[in-house]
Amino acid sequence: MTDLSRRIHDSGAVPQVLRSALYVMLLVAGILSVPRLGEFGVLPMTSLFDAWLILFVLIMISRGRIAAPGLLFFLAGYLVTRVVPAFVTNSPLEDFLQAYRWMFYLMVLAFAIRKKWGPVRPLVIVTWLLIGMATLKSILTSAVLGPNERPGLLTENNFELALFSGLVVALYRHIRHKFLIIFTLGTLTLLSGSRSGAVAFLILCLFAISQAQKASLLVKYLLACLIPLLVLIPLQIFASRNPEGGQIDRLNFFDVFLSETQKWTSIEWLFGTVPISPVSREGCDRLSFYQALFSTTGDGSCYSVIFHAFTLRVIFDAGIFGFLLVIWVVWFALRKSRVQRTGAIALVLIAISNGFSVSGFNSPYIMIPVVLAILTAARTNQYLSNCPKERLQSETQVNRQLDRKTGPRK
Repeated sequence: MTDLSRRIHDSGAVPQVLRSALYVMLLVAGILSVPRLGEFGVLPMTSLFDAWLILFVLIMISRGRIAAPGLLFFLAGYLVTRVVPAFVTNSPLEDFLQAYRWMFYLMVLAFAIRKKWGPVRPLVIVTWLLIGMATLKSILTSAVLGPNERPGLLTENNFELALFSGLVVALYRHIRHKFLIIFTLGTLTLLSGSRSGAVAFLILCLFAISQAQKASLLVKYLLACLIPLLVLIPLQIFASRNPEGGQIDRLNFFDVFLSETQKWTSIEWLFGTVPISPVSREGCDRLSFYQALFSTTGDGSCYSVIFHAFTLRVIFDAGIFGFLLVIWVVWFALRKSRVQRTGAIALVLIAISNGFSVSGFNSPYIMIPVVLAILTAARTNQYLSNCPKERLQSETQVNRQLDRKTGPRK
């Protein structure tokens, strides 16, 4: 093994067994899900993703120093200000963990900074296979069960489409057939009928257009003409999902949120409620059709998770400060790892748009692509810094060389 390969494998590299575990987990979940038309996959992917992230943190702790100790210390201090009041008020532990999972994900980012993934090609192949299997399942479902069914490969479309779009953004410079994967994902998005998924796909397309820097003036003009057509995709899905006279359920959540916060002081708007404060009985009753999101206490009470949308939930629990904190930490971690600015913007926008509908930054389906963007960026930048001659080569050439030079340590 060369000195370059040894430096890449040592000091914060993600071990091959952990990388392989993610690949196997995703592929097995996808393969088992394809035949189950009209149903989701059989594996609990959210729990598996969280378990993988916990294992990642433990391994990174055991492998050396943290690149951003100040950030981690700050997040730990902020978490204490959330935990202590929740402990004093005897808040249900499971509800607290559900409300503040985003704090764990932010800490994961702090551990990921300056760490390296390893060969990226297997991750690109897995991404291709996931999007392909999801599209195949959607086509089969539409043909057999009708167009109104919304099956997901791993979970609900609202979550996994954000995952797929985020993966394509994170791995974009490593993907060879960029147009084909975007076209496939666009087909999947149209078949899914997911509004938040359509917005995430639009952000991906705008990001892809921004990367056509070496294209001719004619190509750039044609790409610019595509933007209005791309906007039609989410508009069409919004129209099909909201028939005349219909009511969007997210507006119901927003109405209850406004009712709960109408008497808030400026301090509450800034820092949120005392962790974790229950929603009023009237608010819970108005959203009783989401009884599955009620408190684990079983007494009819409910907490911020009832609002469904992360943006409402985080403002209710942690205020505007908490909402801005999440965005800043994600942006800081991406840029600290030298993720391309436009890529970082796209990942943050996908997360924010998803947070207006479902879990946003509180979901591993959003944060896994962010973690992978950080890890793969660190890998390529490390290689470039050690190989001055390769600085003049294209990123694609560099990544291909690195994939040939790196591999399982012998």
